[in-house]
Order: sequence, then structure tokens, then C-alpha cells
Amino acid sequence: MKFCAFALPMEGSRSRRAGLVADETVFEIEGSKPLEQVIAEGKWRDVVTKKTYDLADIVLHAPVSRPGKILATIVNTSGMLGGSDITLDRPRIDMKAPSTVVGPGTAIRASSGGIRPEVELAAIVGKRISGATEAEAAASIFGYTILNDVTAPADSRADAYEAYRRDRSTGEIKKATMRGPLFRSKNHDTFCPMGPWVITPDEFDVSQGHMMATFFDGGLVQEGSTSEYIFGPAKLASYLSGFLTLEPGDVVSCGSVGWTKEALGDLDPTEFVLSAAGGTLQLEIEGLGSLNNPVTPAPGV
Repeated sequence: MKFCAFALPMEGSRSRRAGLVADETVFEIEGSKPLEQVIAEGKWRDVVTKKTYDLADIVLHAPVSRPGKILATIVNTSGMLGGSDITLDRPRIDMKAPSTVVGPGTAIRASSGGIRPEVELAAIVGKRISGATEAEAAASIFGYTILNDVTAPADSRADAYEAYRRDRSTGEIKKATMRGPLFRSKNHDTFCPMGPWVITPDEFDVSQGHMMATFFDGGLVQEGSTSEYIFGPAKLASYLSGFLTLEPGDVVSCGSVGWTKEALGDLDPTEFVLSAAGGTLQLEIEGLGSLNNPVTPAPGV
């Protein structure tokens, strides 16, 4: 099943209707309730639809407009680690604020230092889990969508700081430059586009490799596959639930793939940025569709 959150063109931006998408038709779920409510009620297989609309005549929003939590995996492929000779024993997780979420077509406001787009497979949690096994975590997933983990790398570089820390090789306590936290770089307003819809696991087999790509103004800048993930969505959700209860509507994003050699050049994966001058980002995951957002300079840039 393919679920979407949408509004009619004459409605305000806060309007949220839930619908089922079939080909080019949207079937509105009875009650005009937001998709978050449909997920939380847990009766999504039995929803009743009434009105229908042409897909071209509605405005798509992010499937979950204000998730309780957005848990983003920061390195989960060799492309993000910088080489196939490196792996991880457990996931590395960061968080994005719910207020950063925007839907398809909404402009990403780029900071002056530019932005880095990151195409990611995101799992929407469908029921509460705590201390879940991988199988239990897999059964808790409502569906999958595309997430753009937009980042402003210049922020984390600017947020680096000096502190006295013990040198692990010598045991000596000395002044060291510490990497800046990622929070500011990942949490500007508009830095979490999601969409265009959520597809349930019965129609999106996550065990199969699905091609992933990012285009900027038509040029390919990222290319890879979900098969590159070190930790799949069920394993990530299980790991997270071991210390943090996951609830319906929470988002677990699986991490991004690397950049093409043409785009990256001599940069490492953390150094790639797009200019704040503007353009159009198109993110694709095979089987999930395309998430498109214009990029514009943030106010004052």
C-alpha cells in the first residue's frame, strides 16, 4: 500500500489529509485525519476511502509532518566511511529536530557555507517497541520513504573546539582540537525533506537492493544502493529500541551513500557541498519514487 499526506490547492499549508495512492489517483481516507493518526491507530489495513482526486490536482506534504523523533544514521555505507576497508561494530546515530521536516516541492534554505544533500532510505515506525529483537523491529515498521538528511558541513567545522583530553596512545593529558558536534549542521529549518509517500513493507522488499541517487540541476552527484547498508532498517530499529523506546510515527533513517567521483574530486565525503546560490535537488530510490526540492539561499545569505 502507498500512503500519502496531502492537501487541496485552496487549503492552507497546515491542512493534512491522508490518502492511498494508486497509479495517478489519490483515495482520501475517511475522516480527513493526518497520516500520523492513521499510523498510531494501527488499523491502516482497514481504512475506508471516500473521495478521490487526481494526483496532479493535490499538494503532497511530508508523509509524517512532525515525527516524535528523527533518528538519522550518520555513517552506514563504505561511501560515507570513505573506503571499503572500514566497517563498524554498531550504528552511529544523530538526531534531527521534527521542525526541520518539509515535504516535496518545499524550498530548502541553504546557509551561506552551502549544503550537502544526503539521499537516505527512511523507515516509519508503526508501533511502540522497546528492547525489540531484529524480527520484532522489522514487524514494527509501517513503511518506507525517502529522506534528505541535508547538512551544512561548515557549521560542524566552525563548532570545533579545544579541550584538554587524554592522548590514548601516550596516556598524556594535553590540549586537543575536538570535532564540532553535528547538531547545528543538520538542524536548520527545512533540512529534512521527506516523501513523496510511504510504501508498506509488503510492496517494498527491503531485502532487495534498491538503487539510490541524487541529482542537482540534472547532474548526478550521488549514486549507490540500499544493499550497501552495513545495518539495515530492522537492525537499526532493534539497536535503537535497546536504549530508546520507539513510538508510532518515529523515523529511523538508514544513512546515505557516497558521491560520484566527478562530484567529489579530491574532497573527502564530509567536504562535499553545493553552493547556496540555488538549484533543484532530485532524490530517487528505486521503488519509492522521486523527492524533489528547490534550493534557495536562506534569508540574509
